[in-house]
Amino acid sequence: MPRKTFLPSILLGLFLVTSQAFAGMYRWTDDEGDVVYSQTPPPDNRPVKPIAPPPPPAENTSQIQQQTQKLQEQLDNIARERNEKKQKQQEAAQEKKQKAEKCKVARSNLKSMQEKPPNTLWGLPDGSYQRF
Repeated sequence: MPRKTFLPSILLGLFLVTSQAFAGMYRWTDDEGDVVYSQTPPPDNRPVKPIAPPPPPAENTSQIQQQTQKLQEQLDNIARERNEKKQKQQEAAQEKKQKAEKCKVARSNLKSMQEKPPNTLWGLPDGSYQRF
């Protein structure tokens, strides 16, 4: 493609793309009473209320970045607190399970002590024996 036709074709393409981006919005009521929003005016000559695009944001980018950073820090804090809470719950559940297991062993030992005669020798974990 020669250079003389290449540049105008690019400019024409950019114009077509940007013209759609800046197209206005229209609002009208159809025959059934429904409100219609469109980027093209109605096909017949109905009264149309053009809708202006929203104004650009008044804040500068540094304020937006600061707000985004603050929000991200808040999200990070919330996630950290959730993880800590979850870890504490898991530790509490593990501790409760260990206590229940110790209680079960203690009840079993108490039952065996109450059922055996008083002069029975008991084996201790260190390998020695003792009477209770």
